[in-house]
Amino acid sequence: MLHLQRLKMRPSIIGCLLLFGLIFSKNVAAQTCCSGGVPLTGNLGLPETYAGNWQFSLNYDVNVLLTLKDGTNKLDDNSRKRLTHSALLQAAYTFSPKLSIEGFISYVRQEREIQQPNLPKNFVHTEGIGDAVILAKYKVLKPLRLGLGLKFPTGASDLVREDGIPLNADLQPGSGSWDLIFWAGFNKELSFRPSMAFFGTSTFRLTGKNHDYLGSRIYQFGNEFQVIAGIGDRLILGKLIIDPSLAFRFRKVAADNIDSEIVPSTGGSWVFINPGLTYNITQDFSTQVNAEFPMYGKVTGTQLSPTYRINAGVFFKFGRKKDLVKSNINAPASNF
Repeated sequence: MLHLQRLKMRPSIIGCLLLFGLIFSKNVAAQTCCSGGVPLTGNLGLPETYAGNWQFSLNYDVNVLLTLKDGTNKLDDNSRKRLTHSALLQAAYTFSPKLSIEGFISYVRQEREIQQPNLPKNFVHTEGIGDAVILAKYKVLKPLRLGLGLKFPTGASDLVREDGIPLNADLQPGSGSWDLIFWAGFNKELSFRPSMAFFGTSTFRLTGKNHDYLGSRIYQFGNEFQVIAGIGDRLILGKLIIDPSLAFRFRKVAADNIDSEIVPSTGGSWVFINPGLTYNITQDFSTQVNAEFPMYGKVTGTQLSPTYRINAGVFFKFGRKKDLVKSNINAPASNF
């Protein structure tokens, strides 16, 4: 386990370390994989509710990457492993029947392990406060809401190992950039069963640039687009009120750039299936658990690709007691 510190080195030392990093990256694949980061944009979009209500969500999310791929081909190599643990805190306030705002902050632990034959295990981890998001949402039609948000670089992006070697951008708790977020969400009840609803969200993240990467370089994560669509229902089993759901997620990420040059083995597209279950303890308090499994993945170059993800947490609200009967049906899918 390596101790981490902030990057404070002279340009000559940085140059040597960069040269070492370029050489080392050719020997160790998937270090800059784009699929192991914090699930910021996929978590946006708390349920619709009445004016005057506060909503809060606290979740634990673990993303496990064990599958090494080249394009769509799975490679017979189990020497590498990536895990991202995230504690996700979200809060929202509804000002009017049409306008609401929500905020999002995370605490992140990134882990990377490489075990080559006849070599010592290489294990690196980072942890700290991640980036934050503010999103304003406006209802333009009865089932449709649009949102515009901003991601703040609150997380550290300049951590190094105890031996002074800079850590790759995808191992940092934060991105070091300001990003624009465009969001859309809808929730439509089904006429033949009012307790059932079809829901969906779409998110596009226009990434900014980290102008202080490794002290002097410019790093930019690839723009991200994703769509989540699914169906949820409310079931009453005796005294139990549960909301099962099933969703599908499409995610496409462009390649990263460093000093306007494409970073090898970054970017790709994936399709996931997301079963979820929410247990409503009271009208204002519930617990939920979701799982995510890849159905299709195509990465650029050679990367570690997601194997599975688990998300669990609690949701509660307070304010006006009167609320939308099916407002929580689309909540499980928003956790990805």
